[in-house]
Amino acid sequence: MSKYEKGKDELNKGFTLVELIIVIAIMSIVGLILGTLITTGVNLYQRQNKDLNLQTRSQLLQSQITTYITNADLGVYAPRTGDAAFFPSENVTEIFAMLTINKDYYQGQGTADINKDIESGTIHARASVIAFSKDNGSVYYFTGYNGAADGLPVTAVFESGIIKSVTPDEGGIASEDITTWPVLSDFVSDFKIDYESGDESVNIQMALEYSERTYNYDFTIALRNDTSLYGANKSSEESD
Repeated sequence: MSKYEKGKDELNKGFTLVELIIVIAIMSIVGLILGTLITTGVNLYQRQNKDLNLQTRSQLLQSQITTYITNADLGVYAPRTGDAAFFPSENVTEIFAMLTINKDYYQGQGTADINKDIESGTIHARASVIAFSKDNGSVYYFTGYNGAADGLPVTAVFESGIIKSVTPDEGGIASEDITTWPVLSDFVSDFKIDYESGDESVNIQMALEYSERTYNYDFTIALRNDTSLYGANKSSEESD
C-alpha cells in the first residue's frame, strides 16, 4: 500500500467514540455556561424592572396623596375613633377624608353667604376618601358614586376649627366595600396617617413592598388653609 493510500484511509476513518464523548462534554459545558449567563441576565433584568416599577409606583402614590391633601381647602377628616355613620368598615385598616368647598352648592351665592356658613360652622362640602386595606395590600380612592370625580356631597360641621362630623347629603358610603373602589396603588404593606383635626399639617407613613424590595416613605403635607376660625360662632353660641 502506498503512502498516499495509507494517509487517505486515516483521513476517512472519522472520529473515535472517545473523541465524540469529549466533544459532547465540551459542548454541554459551554451550553450550561451560556444557559446560566442567560438565566442570570433575565433574572437581573426582571428584578431591576420590578424594582423600578415599585419605586415609580411609590413616588406616584406619594405625589397623588400630596396633591389631594394640598387641595383640601377645608382640611382633613380623620377621627381617631372612626365614624360608622360615614366611613365604611369592611376591609378597612386606615381611612380619612379630604374636604373641599362644594362650589356647585354655593354657585350663585355671594362671598358673604359662604363666610356666614364658615363662621357658623356648618359648611357644604365635597369629600374624597382614601382608604387602606392591609389584607389586600392596596390603597383605594373614593370620589363619589357613578364615576363622579369631584367628591361626595357632604355637610361638614366645624367647632373652633375642629371637624366634629361629616354627613353625606344623600345616602352614605357606610355600606360600600372599599375593595370595589378605584385603586391608587397595590403592593402597599403599611399605611398610616398622623393627624388631629385642627393641625396645620398631615403626616403620612407608608411602605410599598414587592418580593424582597421595600420602599418606606415618611412625609408631611402642609394644609392649604387655616381652619381655626371655622365654626367660631358655633363655639361662642354654645358658651353663651
